[in-house]
Amino acid sequence: MKLHGLFFPGVVVGVVASGAAVFACSDGGSSSGNDADAAGPVCEGNLDAFRFPGGGDGSGDPFGAKAAGQARAGRIHDAAQIVQPDNARNKVRLNDFVLANDKIAVYIEAEGESDGYNPLGGDILALETIGADGRPTGVSQYNETLVMLARQSVQPDKVSVLADGSDGKPAIVRVSGKLANVPFLDTFRSLLPDEYGFPAALDYVLEPGSPRVTLRLNLVNTGIEAVDFARKQYLGFFHSNRNQTFTEAQGFADPKGENPWVAFDSGKSAFLVRALGSTLTSDIGISGFQLFSAKGLAIDACATKTVDYAELVVAEAARGPSIDGLLETKRAVSGEAAWREVRGTLKEAGGAALAGAFVHATAADGRYLTRALTDANGAYVLHVPPGDALLTPTLKGWAIPTATPAPAASATVDLTLPKRATIAVDVKSTDAVPEALPARVQILPEKGLAAAPAAFGVTDEEANGRLWNELVMTGHADLPVPPGQYRVVVTRGYEYELYDAPATATEGTTTKVSVSLAHSVDSSGVMCADFHIHSYFSADSDDLPEWKVRGAIADGLEVPVSSEHEWIIDFQPIIQRLGMTKWAFGFPSEELTTFAWGHFGVIPLMPKPDAVNNGAASWVGKKPPEFFHTVNELPEKPVLVVNHPADSSFLGYFTASGFDRATAKGSEDLWSDEFGAIEVFNDSDFDKNREKSVADWFALLNAGKTYWTTGSSDSHHERTSPVGYPRTCLKFGHDDPTKLTAETVRDVLRAGAATISGGLYMTVEAPGGIGPGGTASKGAYKVTVQSPGWLSASSLEVIVDGVTTETRPLTATAGPGPGKKYEVTVDVSPTQSKPRHWVVFHAKSAAGDLAPLHPGRKAFAVSNPVFFGP
Repeated sequence: MKLHGLFFPGVVVGVVASGAAVFACSDGGSSSGNDADAAGPVCEGNLDAFRFPGGGDGSGDPFGAKAAGQARAGRIHDAAQIVQPDNARNKVRLNDFVLANDKIAVYIEAEGESDGYNPLGGDILALETIGADGRPTGVSQYNETLVMLARQSVQPDKVSVLADGSDGKPAIVRVSGKLANVPFLDTFRSLLPDEYGFPAALDYVLEPGSPRVTLRLNLVNTGIEAVDFARKQYLGFFHSNRNQTFTEAQGFADPKGENPWVAFDSGKSAFLVRALGSTLTSDIGISGFQLFSAKGLAIDACATKTVDYAELVVAEAARGPSIDGLLETKRAVSGEAAWREVRGTLKEAGGAALAGAFVHATAADGRYLTRALTDANGAYVLHVPPGDALLTPTLKGWAIPTATPAPAASATVDLTLPKRATIAVDVKSTDAVPEALPARVQILPEKGLAAAPAAFGVTDEEANGRLWNELVMTGHADLPVPPGQYRVVVTRGYEYELYDAPATATEGTTTKVSVSLAHSVDSSGVMCADFHIHSYFSADSDDLPEWKVRGAIADGLEVPVSSEHEWIIDFQPIIQRLGMTKWAFGFPSEELTTFAWGHFGVIPLMPKPDAVNNGAASWVGKKPPEFFHTVNELPEKPVLVVNHPADSSFLGYFTASGFDRATAKGSEDLWSDEFGAIEVFNDSDFDKNREKSVADWFALLNAGKTYWTTGSSDSHHERTSPVGYPRTCLKFGHDDPTKLTAETVRDVLRAGAATISGGLYMTVEAPGGIGPGGTASKGAYKVTVQSPGWLSASSLEVIVDGVTTETRPLTATAGPGPGKKYEVTVDVSPTQSKPRHWVVFHAKSAAGDLAPLHPGRKAFAVSNPVFFGP
């Protein structure tokens, strides 16, 4: 997670008071019965009496609510009462709670440490629609909502059922405790310094027959001064990795300004949030965290206050699971007039119905209204306000057409997209017996196609002018395109040749493209890994885990390693499901993501489903020396990697700790040597890092410390940040991913037997056959750099003890195939007197970037050090 430029502007959140009570005040400090948590002068009386009382376990049959025509609340005692999708990020567990009626179910976590970025407990875990059997449907993609006063939220000492709903009235689950700091926000205490510690309760209220749950806030001001929460109230959302954000003014574009509500749409489920009695103002939208504020809450000295603070509305199943159904649900519960229904069918001109297309509705003035998805028969239904509207279908592979009018009198509007052309690509090896190859297939229009407006929320548009950037596992792809001229590019990473040729696509026909790719770089005994890959289990990535795995395999990466923020998943089951075990092996790790001292790879770390955050290592309440040691003592004996060490502010450990190259240490209270490797190359090449992370790494080596480098993509969005650039190429002595284990990869990484490849591939052989990570002697070092024929190396830099001793031009030697090989023998010797020396080699290309495979990335290779004596 990269929270560059995070700030808290002075905007306020608010609610409408529904009740208050006042008790006596004193400015003489604490009396014998006062709340021990209160700081400074407090109110007289036994403040424990103003702790909000809890209830019991509630109904034993909460999902009987639909049949009974009730809303019910109960504690979960049976695992069968937990209905969540398999990919849920924050898990419902036994002893959590559920609210249910005939429309929705709301899962609420019990007290105690919880998953997610707010570990205090008592949050909503899932919002589910109810099926015909009265049970949740298990489609929720809800992640996490933070209800905050300054940087504090309710930390429960008790979660309980206040009203079970058996009397036909609303069911209520109460989260009762006090306001406490959300740990990850402590980094921003200078911006949000206020700490209240007030007794507080958050009630989740569900009425019979309602698709909305009300958040009722209860507070006691234990201080002798009134508190105005202006500029100190926030609703924070971690939903955008699984859901697209939607606002009334911006549609699916980034939220701006004031909004009556904020909605989140996953396609399978949708919900909206609004502050009652206030608008929501968009303050921050960065790295998956969205912060909104409103206005209006204040509390008198020595007073209690109860307010209906906010509400969440869930799309009713009968109205549709996505944004159009949600908006109709919102209008119904708010007493607003329903919009008129428009339905129709989308077809290809002269052809069949088109499934899976969005139909977007806009007003005559261009304002975005809503959208719907066509079903298997090409049918859609959506709702627009009275009057005329415009409808625009979008489907990948078709140009965006001119909008079709939907006149006020029309209830049915059929839509048509032009007749397609198709480019069919087959990819095989050049082996004696050719086999289908996983590959990346890119289709580039000769003339650019117009992009959809941001308000449409169309997420399948590709970067760098690509119409298609398909990650093909089976060696075959049929890709629809508008008729016209195209450039077809087929690649398989840095060790294969590529195909790059024009193609004409004709309406109604299929253009066949047969491709054979030669494996022209010899990497025998070596397989390459990317230790830093994010999917939508991280708050700041919206990529499916499968898409990340496919990206790795299509680009020839053998060891893709999941590295989620504060969560553990494993790529290997996905590789197995895709039938790709011949090509790749994956295993789990974590990016331990502090908001104070940097980010760290923990390699490997296995999932633990019964543990918080699926077994992620925790840093909260600890400084680096303590949690470094804790990580190193884990059963997996992981390698702790300092990720993007020289990044800005709290994102880079070397920066945050004030690393001093002269002493090779950071500040006394933050510095620890208990890490094993440094991610010197994070989606970047050697020259870009030369003055920062490279210089820091060299300073550590010169101080007699042994740390290896890794190169990783830190990929959050495969479209713009491809998996495997750069990559860490590890020497295993074989080329079979099925023989790998997490432990063998860890051990080779720990031994330093690796080079970094950013397109170029390097091997180093020191005297005695010693390679990177080993200790040899001075003398003749043989360095071999390879590249496929479409790429070239230009120079080799020799760096001894951090000083460039020579830079040699590279000239390819003739070989039997199209690949290029550059062989150099270098005399390596010390330039100064010291007990231990080291040498690192750096190769690069002067021929631009890695286009057409990875446009904008520079080609390079770097070795880990080889050590030698005087």
